[in-house]
Amino acid sequence: MAHISFRRPGFQIPLLTVLAVALFHIGCAEQAGGPEAGSAAAVGGGDDGIVIAMLPKLTNIAYFDACHLGAQAAAEELGVALIYDRPTGRSGPVQTTSIATWTRQGVDAICVAPNQPKTIRRFVEKAQAAGIDVLTWDSDAPDSGRSLMVNQVDDRRLGELLMDEIARQMNEQGEWAIAIASLDAANLNTWKDYAIARAEAQYPNMTLVDTVVTKEDENEARRQVETLLNVHPDLKGIIAFDSNSVPGAAEALKRTGKVGQVALTGNTTPGKMRHYIKDGVLESFFLWDPRELGELTVRLAVARVKGEEIKSRSELPGYGELHFSDSDPTVVIMADPIRFTKENIDEYDWGF
Repeated sequence: MAHISFRRPGFQIPLLTVLAVALFHIGCAEQAGGPEAGSAAAVGGGDDGIVIAMLPKLTNIAYFDACHLGAQAAAEELGVALIYDRPTGRSGPVQTTSIATWTRQGVDAICVAPNQPKTIRRFVEKAQAAGIDVLTWDSDAPDSGRSLMVNQVDDRRLGELLMDEIARQMNEQGEWAIAIASLDAANLNTWKDYAIARAEAQYPNMTLVDTVVTKEDENEARRQVETLLNVHPDLKGIIAFDSNSVPGAAEALKRTGKVGQVALTGNTTPGKMRHYIKDGVLESFFLWDPRELGELTVRLAVARVKGEEIKSRSELPGYGELHFSDSDPTVVIMADPIRFTKENIDEYDWGF
């Protein structure tokens, strides 16, 4: 199978790959049923007998469904088996149950996007003691003992970029607020902290007045932001840090008649934002291609299982040159964030 590259605008996943992923969902439907789901024995290894287990934060979110597409495409190309669990709850125990199950089953590598980073440490230690490599992706648990983190962007760059964007739209003055899925997710809160630090250092005439927690739910985000707009009638800007908070906030601006009065930016997928951007509800938002994140995570996991050298500027077979964080040599940085606007959004017809 030829290498599938996700790193270009307007890329469409071939129908064959979509069908393969659909069949994978059907064949592994029992995985969602309980803690013993997704056994390595049931799935079976690929050509090399390698089984990679991958755990997103939550199921039924377009962002993580897209990560799955990239991960499965990479697994098929590399000839390995992929277990992509689909947790229905975002609590720490839901994730640790999967890690414990995979450890008992003896998979080759576990890739986890932790919801509650502090809860996974002893499970990571048990997996590693059993000879299983553990990586984090999308969100980190740096104190867990994981071997490698696959980070979609440089955290500081993204946090500061979001703050600079909303500050520009607010003319660097007035009240602003935060909408965020969770106060536990390491990546979201790292971006948030960098944004706040940037505001304190660079924008003295801007005041952070509130933070609302949206629970990874678009309707909850809409309700929370509608309340936020009522409580703070002088609000001039909102940064929403996750894929459900941005469209929820956009819908709240429409329903409350605040379009043009309150600026909005954040991180989300282009499909659900296209009409909001074109209708002028918000000027911009940011993201990266989540399919590439899934692809890179699987490729790195397989490379580690095979004992291949992984270091900054080295070439990862089938992918390209790797870039690491300047502050942490165990963190791979995937890409720079893409700024989506009315002018360029149609270049990114990703299907989500």
